[in-house]
Amino acid sequence: MKKDGVLVIDKPEGFSSTQIVEKVKKKLKVRKAGHGGTLDPFATGVLPICLGKGTKIAQFILAGDKEYEGVMELGIETETYDITGEITARHPVPKDLTLDDIQQVFEEFVGVLEQTPPPFSAAKLHGRPLYKYAREGLKVEKPPKKIEILEFEALAFDPPRVKFRIYCGKGTYLRSLIHEVGKRLGCGAVLAELRRLRKGPFTLEEAITLEELEELLKQREIERYIIPPAKALEFIPALTIGEDLALRIRNGRPLAISSLANMIRLQKVSQKPRIPWLRLVTPDGKLVAVLEYPSDLYASGNVKMVRVFPET
Repeated sequence: MKKDGVLVIDKPEGFSSTQIVEKVKKKLKVRKAGHGGTLDPFATGVLPICLGKGTKIAQFILAGDKEYEGVMELGIETETYDITGEITARHPVPKDLTLDDIQQVFEEFVGVLEQTPPPFSAAKLHGRPLYKYAREGLKVEKPPKKIEILEFEALAFDPPRVKFRIYCGKGTYLRSLIHEVGKRLGCGAVLAELRRLRKGPFTLEEAITLEELEELLKQREIERYIIPPAKALEFIPALTIGEDLALRIRNGRPLAISSLANMIRLQKVSQKPRIPWLRLVTPDGKLVAVLEYPSDLYASGNVKMVRVFPET
C-alpha cells in the first residue's frame, strides 16, 4: 500500500492538530507525517496531513489560502481571544446593532493588514511559543506581520452571536481578527466556533473523519484517499518543459530568469500570481520542480529552485 501523499482529515473538536497527526501516523503505520496548517483544539474541519514522502511538499501546503465559517460572540473579551479563555471583560451589546452594521465593520478589514499574533498562540519569540510567556504572566508581543483578508461576510446575527464566513491568506490568526472586530464595534468579541472549509486546494468535501479512516483501513481502501504529491501541488501554476531541460534541472543545472520569462510569455502564465511559485512539468505531466516566481522577470541571474523532484 502506497502511503506517500496528502490525506485530508475532517478534524474533530477537542484535539490539537498535532494529536490528530499522531493518531493518523499510528493508524497508518508511517514513519513521517505532518500537518499543513494548525487548527486550534476547539476548531474543526479541513486538516491536510502530509504522509511519508508527502512531507517534502508540506511547505507548499502550509502557504495555501484558507476559508472558514465561524461564530463570534459579542459582549465579552477573554485572555485567549476565544470562548475557551478566562473572561477578562464584559460589555453591553448595542441594542440597535444590525447585520449591516457588522458587515460594514467586516469590510474595513478586507485587504492587506498588519496583524500581531494573540498572546496565547504557538507563534514563537526568541525560540519560545507565546503561550508559554502568557502562562507565566509575562506580557510579550511579537512584531506584527502582513496578512491578507480576501473576503469577510456576515451571514447571520442572533444577538450576541454573529455567524460569518472568511477567505484569507496564510498566517491569519482569526482569534486576533475577531478581537479587533470586537474593539471596532465597541463591545468586544471572541471567537466562539470555527470550521475550516478549505485549506489551499483541499476542501471539506474530500476530507474524511477519524471514524471513516478506521473503516477504510479495515476495508483496505484508504489508498484511494491519499492524494499523491504531484497531484496535491496542482494548485500551483505550471509551465511545461521538454525532457532534455527536465533532465538538466534534475541534474542541478541552473535555469536563467530570461529563459523562464520567455516560457511564461509563450505559455501565457499569469505574470502576477497570488501563489509565489511555479511548477515545471514534463509534457506527460510528471513533476520536475517547484521554483520561486522571480520578483523581476527582467533581472539577470538564475531562477531559485525551491525543490527538485527525482524522476519517478
